[in-house]
Amino acid sequence: MKNLLLGIMILASGLSFAQQREDINLRGERKRVVQGVRSGEINRREAAVIHNQAKDVKQAKRIAKADGVVTPRERAVVAREDRQLDRTIYRAKHN
Repeated sequence: MKNLLLGIMILASGLSFAQQREDINLRGERKRVVQGVRSGEINRREAAVIHNQAKDVKQAKRIAKADGVVTPRERAVVAREDRQLDRTIYRAKHN
């Protein structure tokens, strides 16, 4: 019984760590955008586009987790959208 509880606790902590890592990634992207707006590298229109794209990434992650199992295909879709967001931020800051 103790082993079962310990296993469940370890699994739950691992899942929460994965969630925190994704949140940290989105916070980092948010910081990049805020820094770009402050320095003038990103204008308001570009920031709005990036914001909408970030919402799409969060929605894709939510949809992937909805049934409790993230398949490799769902993981690939989320990763592709995340890379596209990174490229959008980079291009906005360096245009």
